[in-house]
This record gives sequence, C-alpha cells and structure tokens, in this order.
Amino acid sequence: MTRTLSSPQRAACECGACHFEVSAAPAARFICHCRICQAFTGRPFSDVTIMRAKNVSMKDDENIAFRKYRLPPNIRRGLCKRCGKPAIELGGFGPLSIAFIPTPNFAHAELLPSVALHMFYDRRCADATDTLPKYSGYLPSQLALSKLLMELF
Repeated sequence: MTRTLSSPQRAACECGACHFEVSAAPAARFICHCRICQAFTGRPFSDVTIMRAKNVSMKDDENIAFRKYRLPPNIRRGLCKRCGKPAIELGGFGPLSIAFIPTPNFAHAELLPSVALHMFYDRRCADATDTLPKYSGYLPSQLALSKLLMELF
C-alpha cells in the first residue's frame, strides 16, 4: 500500500548541495547503532527513514559520492561531496530498490513516521531511554528491519 503526500516532502544534506523530493509517505523509521552507521554519520547512532527508491527524486546527484562499506548489507551510502555529511543510502535492485534517508535531512521531520525500533543495540555508545523494541546482534536486527521493509512491498 502506497501512502501519498499532499505535496512532496523535501530532504537535503547539511549544506543543501544534495537534495531530494519524496512523493509518497515513508514506510518506517528506525535507529541503527551499528559500527558502519557510526562511521558513516560520525554519530553514536543513525536515525533513518526508509521508503521505496522509486518515490525519491534525487536532485544534484552528481554532488553525491557513493561508497559500499562492507557486505552484507549491499547498501550504497552517499556522502555529499561538498560538506561530507550523509545524504542518502540506496539498497536493493529494480522494483525492490529502497532508499534510506537520514531523518535529520528532512525539512519537516515532524511529518515522518515515529521511530519503530533500535537495531544493533549491542553496539550502542549510550543506553536509549525510550521503550522502543531493541534488537541486538546481526540476525535479530536484520529480521526486525526485514519486517519493517515488508510494509514497502
């Protein structure tokens, strides 16, 4: 089921050199505490909003430097070439392509879904004080994320 927005939601990296329009409501949001996300964001965790990639229109994508950190997962992580901050992450292929956009990149984060869970909680730098489900280890974290992704398709 695709939920639509009355107008496109906008997102951009910190300096605005990489910006996006999202034409359908994002499916979910989660917090990842894995070492890859910590390295990618330079923060103790990553607050991420996920949606179908086909609903994301990338503007100025020549300003994004994509890199794969390690497999799995097979996700291309894009940093802005100007400010060096996270812009977007892309995974999957064809009709199964998924976009992961750092939640702080959205102009109106208050319109996004609430955070659903914490994954790779065993890698956290500090305890979370919320009551959200917390998944530790690779398999439990990936299964929890897979369940969220099922809502996309």
